[in-house]
Amino acid sequence: MIEIQSIDTTVFTRCNYSLVEPEVERSALALIAVGSGLNRKYLLQWNAQWAVFNLIGGKVDNALGDSNSFVRAICREIEEEMGLSSPDDCYIVEELKHIYLRQYSRRDKVLKNYHFCVFSVDIFPELPLNRERQNTFARWLSTGRENVYVSAEEIGQLCTTDNRPISLTTRYILQMLDEIPL
Repeated sequence: MIEIQSIDTTVFTRCNYSLVEPEVERSALALIAVGSGLNRKYLLQWNAQWAVFNLIGGKVDNALGDSNSFVRAICREIEEEMGLSSPDDCYIVEELKHIYLRQYSRRDKVLKNYHFCVFSVDIFPELPLNRERQNTFARWLSTGRENVYVSAEEIGQLCTTDNRPISLTTRYILQMLDEIPL
């Protein structure tokens, strides 16, 4: 309720304002990368429903115990999508950035508002990964989903070296994180 005072300061008018916030889909995403500079690679996961590679993560889902928490959501998603739940297997290094985006939802066939919270995540920090073992490791690390490490160049071109698509959202998010050039 907002009070509005008239000019003579003796009369008050009370008004009820209902502000309608646009619905926002909230998602937590994991930035999992190895290497640095031109050798930096990003772990993406195949989404069979959309036939595209994406960053690992998903919606904040209170029905699954997220309690509106991005941290709980990313922990749950990493466990569901990669089978990792132990603090020894993975940990959140830091919350990197909140990114807001309005884009077309192929599922709902409407423009939607999205709020992404991106976390830097380390997996198996004690396991040294050289270039030759990266993709082998990524394929092994799966719970029925295909994982692959890709370069900044592949993400920029929205296509893996074997001609499979990478999502535009993944490229946009990595650009907003200054991981790849605009």
